[in-house]
Amino acid sequence: MNNIILIDDDKDFTTSFVNEAAALTISVSPQSSLEGLKRILPAFAHKYAAVVLDIKCLMTDSQTKENADFIGAALHYIDTTVPGFPRFILTGDETEFEGLKKYYPKEKMFLKKPDDQKELFIELQACIKDAEPLRLKRENPAVFEAFDQNKLDVAKETILISVLKNYNESNPAKFKGILADVRELHEEVYRAINKRNKAVVRDSDIKANNSPSFTGSFHKHLEGNPNPADSYKPTTPPYQDSTIAGATKFIHHACSEYVHGTSKTGYQITPYAIRALINSLLEVIIWSKQY
Repeated sequence: MNNIILIDDDKDFTTSFVNEAAALTISVSPQSSLEGLKRILPAFAHKYAAVVLDIKCLMTDSQTKENADFIGAALHYIDTTVPGFPRFILTGDETEFEGLKKYYPKEKMFLKKPDDQKELFIELQACIKDAEPLRLKRENPAVFEAFDQNKLDVAKETILISVLKNYNESNPAKFKGILADVRELHEEVYRAINKRNKAVVRDSDIKANNSPSFTGSFHKHLEGNPNPADSYKPTTPPYQDSTIAGATKFIHHACSEYVHGTSKTGYQITPYAIRALINSLLEVIIWSKQY
């Protein structure tokens, strides 16, 4: 998860840079053009801590000659699509280096020489350490593994990151948005299981609007249709124990109640409930990976 982007059309330098980064446990996604940069950002910005840009580079993958307009175009693109995304400029030309400093005095710039590259890697390591999405993924590997294993739609990963960023939210005005995201991910877990294992989540458990039914019969099915006359022993294969069943019911009922503001008593939940719901969601995601 210690990922950065390198935009440089010098293949030999790229190979050397990738190897040097690997020795520091930094994974590099190399591209050779502005077109390559656009393939990664902003769609996958949450997966990367920073980008390193050559001063002169290609504008498109099909170009054969580097373009001096590249750096201005690349910086403008980053500013307009992912403002604030950490970026560093790296060049082997000292004349270009000094000239560019006059136009971009606030940019962090480095030369392709050992001392400068050492400083660059120190900066990159700091970005990786501070990059919140990457930090959240490092702290919750068992949860994000569901995306890596294609057990959950990778497009939903940004929603989970947003949920975790709001773990300590204390402003009640923001609770509905967090709960809406929790509900979306919770429902996605069961939709995803239905696609790959219809014994666990049957087609009949998915409503016409593509939402899980969360009816009493659905919960009983997941718990193995326990027989109350025989110490509640399962009569069919159980897929959830009482802990996971309780977690999923808690999420469904709380989100249904508070996203729409329909609490029967008018009680307003506190940050403790928000954190409990997020933790329950993470547990349900981990549970779902086995199916």
